[in-house]
Amino acid sequence: MLNGKRHGKGVQVWDDGAKYDGNWENDKSNGYGTFYHTDGDVYQGYWKNNRANGKGVYISSDGGRYEGYWIDDVQNGFGTEKWNDGSSYKGNYDMGKKEGYGEYEWSNKSKYRGYWKDNKLCGKGVYYYVDGKKYVGEYNNNLKEGTGKYYWTDGKVYFGQFYQDKKEGIGKYTWNDGRIYIGFWKFNKQNGLGRYINASENKDRFGIWIEGKRTKWIDEELLRDESNENFNEYQQILNFDENFNEDDFQEENIVQNLNN
Repeated sequence: MLNGKRHGKGVQVWDDGAKYDGNWENDKSNGYGTFYHTDGDVYQGYWKNNRANGKGVYISSDGGRYEGYWIDDVQNGFGTEKWNDGSSYKGNYDMGKKEGYGEYEWSNKSKYRGYWKDNKLCGKGVYYYVDGKKYVGEYNNNLKEGTGKYYWTDGKVYFGQFYQDKKEGIGKYTWNDGRIYIGFWKFNKQNGLGRYINASENKDRFGIWIEGKRTKWIDEELLRDESNENFNEYQQILNFDENFNEDDFQEENIVQNLNN
């Protein structure tokens, strides 16, 4: 005690069974200490004015664990968190929510490395599916949205636009035998003007696809006419490689080193 106030090292036990064992200053928990909750949860770390502030470890009675930084009893800054189902997160928090760069592994061993906002996948990231497929691209509100690159295990690749977790907009699809489709998509299927390239057969043709099926071929000479209803789509297809830079969606350019 100092001037009638708790000061220095001490233990406080409440009537409901909660307990604090640690350092006190000016009648409040300040410095390093351990708090035992009545439900079995335990926090061990640094305190300021009766709240967790600084680095600390929170262990839940159900087996969950968070180790990292805190501001006024909420996770803030870098931390690692594990849950009793085997899932885990390592990365940045902002006032209790995953925000900024972080890596999450689900209990089924699928993984995400990338950016978060308000506890949701948002911005560029890399998602590793448990069956070997991979997506490198943009997310919004936990859904693939924007530009991204999707890899199948048999060698097929899609690079282009996504909306609401589906291929939608303009995109480039490459088969594992080298054939290429560059054109428009809707609800995961080719839809609209497209360019079909088969180098092995010396074929490079334009056509119209509806719900994944080609309905007709179009003479490219007709598409060069500005009055053609497909002229703008034709220009976008011709300029696809110029407008969409695959180097911006390389895995190594997104994934960060969180080992330190």
